[in-house]
Amino acid sequence: MFEVSVPGTTANLGCGFDVLGMALDLFYTVRVQPLREKRYIIRNHGEGEHYLPEDERNLFFKTVKMISKIKNFSECGLKVEAFNQIPVCRGMGSSAACIAAAVVSVNELNGRVLSTQDMIYLATQIEGHPDNVIPALVGGLTVAMKTGDRVLYQKFSFFDTIHLIACIPGYTLPTEEMRKILPSSYPREDVIFNLSRIAYLMGSICHNDREGFFASLDDAIHQPFRGQKIPGFFEVRDYLRREGKGEAVISGSGSTVLLMLRDPITSSDEQKIIKLFAQKGSKDLVIKKVNWVNQGARVSQL
Repeated sequence: MFEVSVPGTTANLGCGFDVLGMALDLFYTVRVQPLREKRYIIRNHGEGEHYLPEDERNLFFKTVKMISKIKNFSECGLKVEAFNQIPVCRGMGSSAACIAAAVVSVNELNGRVLSTQDMIYLATQIEGHPDNVIPALVGGLTVAMKTGDRVLYQKFSFFDTIHLIACIPGYTLPTEEMRKILPSSYPREDVIFNLSRIAYLMGSICHNDREGFFASLDDAIHQPFRGQKIPGFFEVRDYLRREGKGEAVISGSGSTVLLMLRDPITSSDEQKIIKLFAQKGSKDLVIKKVNWVNQGARVSQL
């Protein structure tokens, strides 16, 4: 028996649509026990435990089967205990963490024959894009690039002087639906707008320029459209900017909004933010402090 623990992630970071991702200290952990008989049993604990499937329909097992077929690995039955801290269908990488955990588990079951690059490629094939699965596997803040049949990435440390707050609403927004609302093409000025900001953002990270990072988070590719489906997003973002407190970005495709603040959040700010969301209809909001983590997927023998 072994255990795999994978961090949740936030993707895009404003201007980095489908390119940037960062690992967070919310974890999806599986304890995996091979079985002689070809049965697949999973017990879910934590986030999503009441509605995630506990048989072969579970994404973990679907991924295990896909990877085994692609790599021509022999399949064995599995008994899994899954412990999830990542909100499901809220833009914090729950599916990417599950896929990453499954890929790492398959590698462990087959003698660790896959390299990190192999696992990134396979996880990206299943997830569809690399912005979440790469930081889930390797940790830190990552920038990803597809070139031919390769997936390349660079990993960076994030600012320790930026305070991260996840605003997690009670409703979900499926990624597929949130992709459909995006335009099929963009004006040249919007493309240049985002290119300049993601370039400046990465330069700010390399030079530890916190204010440059804040200045480069705006986006013209996805947030103007997805923000319309997240009541209160624009109001909270404008409040943070107006007060000089920081920025708000949509985490992944939503519905979570990630606050990036210059200083720790105060109780009065928290109440103001809750009120702004509630005025637009976003109730049952959970405000949660999160941290970036430098380590990705971890394996330990039990």
